[in-house]
Amino acid sequence: MKFLLTLVVLVVLVLVVMAMVRSWRVGPTTHRAVVLARFPRPPAELAGPDGAAMLPATTVVYAGTSMAGDWPDQVEIGDVGVQATAVLHLSRAGLLIDRAGASPLWIPTEQMRGARVGRSVAGRAMTADGHLVITWQLGGHLLDTAFRGDEDTYQEWLETLREIGEGRVPGEEVG
Repeated sequence: MKFLLTLVVLVVLVLVVMAMVRSWRVGPTTHRAVVLARFPRPPAELAGPDGAAMLPATTVVYAGTSMAGDWPDQVEIGDVGVQATAVLHLSRAGLLIDRAGASPLWIPTEQMRGARVGRSVAGRAMTADGHLVITWQLGGHLLDTAFRGDEDTYQEWLETLREIGEGRVPGEEVG
């Protein structure tokens, strides 16, 4: 009887180890490969009325970019997935994310779809809301790009980014 019990335990142990090895080799089955359009390049120069700053530049930590609504699905194209200190520059032309030690990112105004404060973004989770998240469109896909910064500035950024996402120019009268 002890022999039979030992044999059953060994078989179960071998099956568990085989399942673990298989899952490590195959990886998560929920991950999907998505082909994204090329990320827009920042303009060489932001001059004229479209280049005028809409808000004062602010220093943040760029947390990353993920597929909108799917925070664990982080975008890892080139150095887009690199978390870095960044300075945000918002103009009528778009949002320049000037990252230290990584290439700058550019979100044209016409691609912005909204903004919110969130807790789980770009493969990172916090215990409380603390990320400023910009939802924008790249080709046929919506993306969430997230930042962690001075929460005292979030309200002004949220209002301005939401207006842009709704197709309005902040500060102009609706007529």
